[in-house]
Amino acid sequence: SSFRHGFSTNVPLLSPNTPEMDISALKDCVLAVSNHCRRRTISEPRLLELPGPCHVLGDIHGNLLDLEFFARCLWPAGPEAAAGNFLFLGDFVDRGKDSIAAIGYIMAMKILNPKKWWMIRGNHETREVNGNIDHYQDGSFLRQCHRLFGEIDGQRVWETVNTFFDTLPLAASIDGKVFCVHGGIPRSLCTEEASLDMIRQVENPLRFASNNRMVYDMLWSDPTPPARESQALDGEGFGQSPRGSSCFGKQALEGFLEKYRFEHILRGHEAQKSGVGVNTDSRITTIFSTSSDHFPGEIRASCGSVLVENGQMKPMVKKIDESPTLKPTYAGYVEPTDLPQQVHSYANLTSIPVAWNTVHPPGPQMQQFTSQLHGMAQPNPRYYYVG
Repeated sequence: SSFRHGFSTNVPLLSPNTPEMDISALKDCVLAVSNHCRRRTISEPRLLELPGPCHVLGDIHGNLLDLEFFARCLWPAGPEAAAGNFLFLGDFVDRGKDSIAAIGYIMAMKILNPKKWWMIRGNHETREVNGNIDHYQDGSFLRQCHRLFGEIDGQRVWETVNTFFDTLPLAASIDGKVFCVHGGIPRSLCTEEASLDMIRQVENPLRFASNNRMVYDMLWSDPTPPARESQALDGEGFGQSPRGSSCFGKQALEGFLEKYRFEHILRGHEAQKSGVGVNTDSRITTIFSTSSDHFPGEIRASCGSVLVENGQMKPMVKKIDESPTLKPTYAGYVEPTDLPQQVHSYANLTSIPVAWNTVHPPGPQMQQFTSQLHGMAQPNPRYYYVG
């Protein structure tokens, strides 16, 4: 109940930094929730097969404010009262200052809603990343655990949560048409003899994700901008990304979709100033559900999610109040362009439904539609949808 406090009662979530928080009780709570959640996820398939409607969220990265935004918008009365499923694409911790509270809440919701609330693993759900204090410094999940609970208890909390991360599913499909993964498609799944059973058969728990090349690529790989394909990719459409991990291009993407009869890919992993980015070929969408800790301070960013329902995708992004224009990025494929925010005081929610295989970047004028989504009979004017 500590992690759930506020999200269903219109009171801000209690942060671990709150003076009245009982740190010892919080430690025991995180340990208990982690162990309980692990007992659920260790029995889940490595490839989730979910029906729509399904809200898909990308990287959270310890951002409690944006997580609260989604809670108030998408499950204001709790996930149990909302229609459909909720799928998180990984990267729950690091960078943001509230990694402990964010992952604690997400795990608690899994326990309370085991058949509606789903998570897959991201590259930050590995010890080599979320334990890298030198790189992430105060944003490191491990350092936050040490600071809040002390070095000994903090190490125990960090390891227990990572033991839960070891059991997370690796990918998901929605209605058998949309493939969801944190990073991207691996080369090993694109060979003639490959099948999705290769994902289903990955050991559980998996402590060292980097030891499995297919899993490593699913957590780390990125799509390659078309301008770099001829130089960066081999004859099969794969190459090495600027991160030093794998990347893939149009040839590999189309081959993967055709082989497994998917229409679209939803992924996270890459920061999007607009929250949701769509590539120029409209076959892959990048979702980023945190608006902070990824861009220089002078750049205003948004956060987003995507609703998959009845063969359509409805991207949602958070309004940037301080900026007269929204500069969307499309998974690194096209240059950002100004998009007028013609949002009126009464316009509350706007929605642009798009078919899986006809997702297009918004034109110079943003179409607007009032949307009545599940549980949102009286929309909050702070939230709007953009295609």
